[in-house]
Order: sequence, then structure tokens, then C-alpha cells
Amino acid sequence: MSEMNNDQIIVVSEPKKRRRGLLWVAAGAAALLAGGSTFALWSANDTFAGGTITAGDLNLVQSEDTSFWDVSNDRADATQTVGASDGSQLGHQIADVNKWRIAPGDKLAASFEATATLDGDNLVARVGIDGLDTLATTITGMNYSYEVYYGDKLLVSETALPTTADAPLLYLSAPAAGQNAGAEDATNGILGSTATAVSGTAAQSAVFGMPAATADLNVVIYASFYADQDGDFRYQATDVTVEDRTDVTLADTLGELTVSLSQVRDTGAQFS
Repeated sequence: MSEMNNDQIIVVSEPKKRRRGLLWVAAGAAALLAGGSTFALWSANDTFAGGTITAGDLNLVQSEDTSFWDVSNDRADATQTVGASDGSQLGHQIADVNKWRIAPGDKLAASFEATATLDGDNLVARVGIDGLDTLATTITGMNYSYEVYYGDKLLVSETALPTTADAPLLYLSAPAAGQNAGAEDATNGILGSTATAVSGTAAQSAVFGMPAATADLNVVIYASFYADQDGDFRYQATDVTVEDRTDVTLADTLGELTVSLSQVRDTGAQFS
């Protein structure tokens, strides 16, 4: 009898174990389907046209070799136009400035001609002379000034040359064409059109608009061996010069000066 009872217990318990196993598998599958899978409901998409973002350009390239001119206004041999200037200060070219010797009352011009490139909707750049703060000056009676021309149009009438590092001579803004909703950054007109000449400290904040991506500039630096007294920068008897043998055989070196074009974001009609 005991053996028969044991057989019955075995027979009855085995189906129960199988059913419990099947129930657990079914429950596990239901949990997996409920928490581990996602079903796509409604969705939509569309394609929008793209575009190309292109960087602009800033460049300054020398267009003529640096030239030196004797523009002493009381000389009869001052008959030639300096560089690409307007001819308001005539002179004669100096073949070798290292052999030329300046005397009290003389005036020397150094002409730098270059092509500036500005291509960028919000692009404003400083035109400057690098190295002014380290200019090697030993001639006490020498005074420096400058002019800037666009073609043969005067942009900056003769003004004392700044001597601080990164001092601007003037500013240029890239053409407004292509800006669409953007506004012009020029504060002093467009080159060759509405631009008007400026002088003094006003020149160092004036922004001239470029009519195209490139513009030819002529920066002229003057060295006057006298102190101008009436603001015309031309020598006359009332101007002050050194006396006796002051400054004889001394030299000023302009060799480290370079015309530069540098982007700024703190100058222009639209910058704050």
C-alpha cells in the first residue's frame, strides 16, 4: 500500500509543476511585452531646403613698392605726384632714401600703396600702421603726419601721426550688398561716392564703406623737419626749426613700420 500511495503522489504532482512553469513563462512574456518594447503610433516628417555657410575674407596686399619723395613745399623741383595721391603735395622721388639727407625745413613723404579686401556682411576693419609705438626716433626736431587716399580721392587730410600701439588711421566696412536685412556700418559715406575727407581725431573713428570687396588705398606718411605752427603742415618762416647743430647726423628709422588691416567688433554704425 505504501508503494501505491507514493506512485499516486508522483503522478499528481508532476502536472502541477508543469502548469506552474508554463504560467511563469506566460507571465514573463507579458511583462516583457508590456515594459520592454515600443509600438509606433502616428508620426510625420518633411524635408526643408538647406544652405551653405561660407566664410568671408580679409586681406591686405602691397600693390606698389614703398617709395620716398622730397615734398619740401619751397622747392622748385617738387613737380611730381606722390604715389596714388591727388597731387596736392608735389615732390620728386628719392632713388635711395638711405643716401638722402634731411635738413631743417625739409619734408619727406613715404608712400605705401596696397589693395584691401573685405568680404563679410558684418565686417569692419581698422587700417593702421604697426610699429608706431616702437619707432626709433632720435631727431628731436622731426614731426610725423599722414594722409590716406582711395584712388586719387583724399580720405584723411594731413593729420598728426598717432604714436600709440594699434592706433587707427581710419576704418573700412565691407560692402552692404548681400546683407539683406543687415544695415550699413559706414559712418562717413561710401568710397568714391558719398565719402568726405576727415582730419584730426575724427579720422581715427571714421568708418568708410567700401563699394566693392576690394579697394586700392594709398597711405602717405610725412616726416617734417620743423614744427608746424598754423596747421597747414607746409613749411614757412614762422614755423619752428632746430638751431645751431642740433640733431646733426642723427637718424630716425622707419624700417619696422607696416600697414595693417585688422577686424574689429567695437566700431561701426551697427556695433554697440
